[in-house]
Amino acid sequence: MKKNRLLLPSSLIFISITLLGYIGFSCNSGTRNNTSQEVSKPERLRVSHINPHLLETVTGKPVFLNNYTLWFLLRNGKREDIPELFDFCKRNKYNMISIMILDFADRMDSAGISVYGNFAFEPGAKGLPDPLKPIVTRGNNPEVPGEYDFWDHLDYIVDMASTNGIYISLHPAWGDWFSGSYNGEQPGDPVIFNESNAYKYGYWLGKRYKDKENVIWMNGGDRSAVYESKTSKGIKEVRDYRPQYRAMAEGLADGVNGMDVQDGQADYSNILISFHPRKWTVNSSEWFHNDPWLTFNTIQDTPYDQFVSVPHDYNLKPVKPTWLYEGRYEGRITAWGIRYQAYQTVFAGAFGHTYGGQEMYKFPSNWREMVQLPGSLQMKHLYLIAREMWTDKQFLDSTPDQELIIGDKGETKGDGITIGDGDGGSTPSTKINGTSDLITAMRGGDGTWALIYTAYGRDINLDVSRLYSGKLNAYWFNPRNGLWWAEGKESEEMVPFLKNLETGKGTCLFDAPGTPGADNDWVLVIKK
Repeated sequence: MKKNRLLLPSSLIFISITLLGYIGFSCNSGTRNNTSQEVSKPERLRVSHINPHLLETVTGKPVFLNNYTLWFLLRNGKREDIPELFDFCKRNKYNMISIMILDFADRMDSAGISVYGNFAFEPGAKGLPDPLKPIVTRGNNPEVPGEYDFWDHLDYIVDMASTNGIYISLHPAWGDWFSGSYNGEQPGDPVIFNESNAYKYGYWLGKRYKDKENVIWMNGGDRSAVYESKTSKGIKEVRDYRPQYRAMAEGLADGVNGMDVQDGQADYSNILISFHPRKWTVNSSEWFHNDPWLTFNTIQDTPYDQFVSVPHDYNLKPVKPTWLYEGRYEGRITAWGIRYQAYQTVFAGAFGHTYGGQEMYKFPSNWREMVQLPGSLQMKHLYLIAREMWTDKQFLDSTPDQELIIGDKGETKGDGITIGDGDGGSTPSTKINGTSDLITAMRGGDGTWALIYTAYGRDINLDVSRLYSGKLNAYWFNPRNGLWWAEGKESEEMVPFLKNLETGKGTCLFDAPGTPGADNDWVLVIKK
């Protein structure tokens, strides 16, 4: 890229949540405000009354969800693991985890089982789990044989999460139990849910966990709600599973409210529910955006199409929050790929982010080693830059603004895999090695602050006339280590590299530290 710059010396639980070189700039004409959430039991969450793109607690405290994927925590996590796991989450500013109850159907001999060998359900037809027959024992003492059942273990995880200020995104069941295989239901797929038992199971869960204020329900599970295919005769066949998912949502809400009547009239005002779609297809908004049960939209995408999906959902009416709930997993994707997928979605308007490690979602025996992956440890820097350094008022005033960026904004290609063989698509032609030189921007609605992420360390040319008329300071933040750059060195202190930048008119060109390239991502912070 040609440079043109002047170099001068950023059991299921119903959860409600309380959810580096020289730097250049050329222009035409602080102290961090630490609002980190204290460790206290989470309050119930709701859509913000001030900014409906975001979430807040029922007492009005805005929340940025920094989520960690732990699908098999019930299956593989022992009681002694849980306090240590949540201590890791707190230290690294993860305030939410994702788990599932009835897990993958391909584990037919042990679907819906805890680490202690207890099944969630009695077997029903064809030996499949019967969601209307949860196995619940008397007592919950883990030291007494026969007392501590599957649901007691889930209760323990939920309660320990609450004690540690952590929310839980809970799947009643993975999506294959509703709609079959990844590419659509096939003969022999162990689909168990219909509208009736989905409602009844949802009701039981909602009633059991109605008083747990740290649980968000996640319908679906890496599956589409509608599948379309063609028969051998060329006839279009549509398989629509939306009625089952809607029944589950209604049951959850009715269980919370104590109204066991499946009439399509549930009150969803005190429960949060979304839908977890599969990748390489449409997201939750395609099927459920106008449904009253869908509190917020959810996307599962690879980096090359996420930047389309988030703005798409962000601009829908009625306004609902949206986020990236399942991206690519570290291990198959580099830490750089993890970072740019996270920052690009959040700066495009997502209300939070979900991290995943290729092995950590299984919660393996070496989980203490797996949580130390670079990207896993770097998401605390995202929390700092997206939420912790802003007052509640500033955070609620945030808005994505790509118009801040003048000229070529760059692009994201492939899925960010820089150590593998492409995006995992269905044909070799789709396998594009991942990379990104995209620049992404957001700002305060009043123009008194802005965040601009450059994935490749490219120049950032800003239209500062879109900011308020006055003087602001500029800072460089390193998302790899959480340090601030100024005067040729990095430090923990938030020191501006440029003071009293005149804004409200003209343009300004900034050159990130280091040489443009992979793994040289930076955040430009502009604020008072």
